[in-house]
Amino acid sequence: MDKSLRGSFSFSSFLDQLNLNDKAKEVILSYSFSHDDAAMAYDAIIKDEAFADAKRALASVASAAYEITLPEYRKRGISDDIAITTLSDIARWEEEYERTHEGQPGLSEIRWLKYHLQLQLFALGSLQYQLLPEEDGIFTLNLHIPKDSDISLSSVRSSFEKARQFFKKDKMKIKCFSWLLSDELSSLLDDSSRIKAFSSLFTKVSSDYGRRQAEERIFGHLEDDPENYEAETSLAAKAREYLMKGGKLPITSGFLII
Repeated sequence: MDKSLRGSFSFSSFLDQLNLNDKAKEVILSYSFSHDDAAMAYDAIIKDEAFADAKRALASVASAAYEITLPEYRKRGISDDIAITTLSDIARWEEEYERTHEGQPGLSEIRWLKYHLQLQLFALGSLQYQLLPEEDGIFTLNLHIPKDSDISLSSVRSSFEKARQFFKKDKMKIKCFSWLLSDELSSLLDDSSRIKAFSSLFTKVSSDYGRRQAEERIFGHLEDDPENYEAETSLAAKAREYLMKGGKLPITSGFLII
């Protein structure tokens, strides 16, 4: 491959820029994928084909990102900074795999990462934007909030402005489906809460009480009895008390026009 299409960094340097840890990086490099191997892996990922194991899945995604996706970014004139920031989700999900698999490196969140590989999702500032079909003639994006993102209003507005510039649109519809938007959660929070301020930006549409994403994000895992949750933060303490009283914290969908 023409090195100019991959930038000035090697595959090993690319993995470093994604902030992959040493264990994950060692696994990836042990596979020694050729360009053709990476192209085949890319096709398998896009087709939602299963991988033999989580380590091979990790190597496949990382190799496809470097050999196939990164050159496409450069062909479209999109900066390496945006490419690296977006593709760093690979490291974020690899860390989540290690957290839930006794420290073993690997990757299971393949279907989500295929959007990154196909340039259908971009990280712009603290938030991520996924391309959607137009709605009512308005350019539409699905908003995703990565774990530990800064959702202060200043950071969110900065991200919105980056999105306007990146997509070159004067008017955009931003949709979001998240536990952060629920009115039930906001009712537990002080007026100074960043979550509450973020939620207030959106017009709410509906809520799904059957999914427990809020509990997963707040406590890191699910318990059948909320009394078993450890309340290590003030938010966790309030959520635990609310759940013990029979309350539910749904995922809520909402939108705003910017």
